Amino acid sequence: MTAMTWPTLARAASWVMASAFILASVLLLLFGFQVFGGPPEPEGVFLDDVLASFAWEQTQWPLEFAGSALFVIGFLALGGLGPVFSRLAGPADARGGLVSVAFLLTAALGATSQLIYLGAKPIATSPQYCECGLLAEEIMSRLMTLNIVNGIQTWLVSGAMLAATVGLLAAGQLGRDAGMPAAWRTLAWVAAALALLGAILPLFDVAPFDILFVVLVAGLLIPIWAVWFASRVDDLWPSTPSASPIGG
Repeated sequence: MTAMTWPTLARAASWVMASAFILASVLLLLFGFQVFGGPPEPEGVFLDDVLASFAWEQTQWPLEFAGSALFVIGFLALGGLGPVFSRLAGPADARGGLVSVAFLLTAALGATSQLIYLGAKPIATSPQYCECGLLAEEIMSRLMTLNIVNGIQTWLVSGAMLAATVGLLAAGQLGRDAGMPAAWRTLAWVAAALALLGAILPLFDVAPFDILFVVLVAGLLIPIWAVWFASRVDDLWPSTPSASPIGG
């Protein structure tokens, strides 16, 4: 089997991440702004309204599943860039370990935020209910479960964006030192600043601006930054001691 080189890993991770984040962001916009229609209007009967809302959410689940799954793929690919950028640092340069840990932490928190949602949402909104005569209690427990999961997801996404802020700052300087243009480093730092703001906004319930910030950072700036890096990666490695195959 031919050994994979670090530039090859950098290109693969960059393109996979960019493609997944862009597609996921498009789906997030379509679903978040209810392009395909919103939930039914409330009729004033609590249980009936919740059941109707759950039925509508089940029809939207394929879109939500696709978007969340794509975000998982994108986060994991971003995690793969951590070790790549660490190879641009010298043996005594602490930025190598920092960027690796930051992007791997981003991947872990981001992927977990989506997987938790993927596991909980279809069960909480399932059309199957207990025939024990405790429908109201079951509905309330499902609503509480969704609220808890949404809260956990919000904090995990915020944590992922905070970690990404650190990773982008370190990666931007490492890439610049290795030969990337100053404009590329500026793009990384702008994405880092917006990721920091995007990590804070959801905690203050400022929808839909939180969605727009996620789309701006994950669906536009980071993909451009990553693909730009991938297009120049072969020019960076000859000047570093990291041109050897992965594991070599």
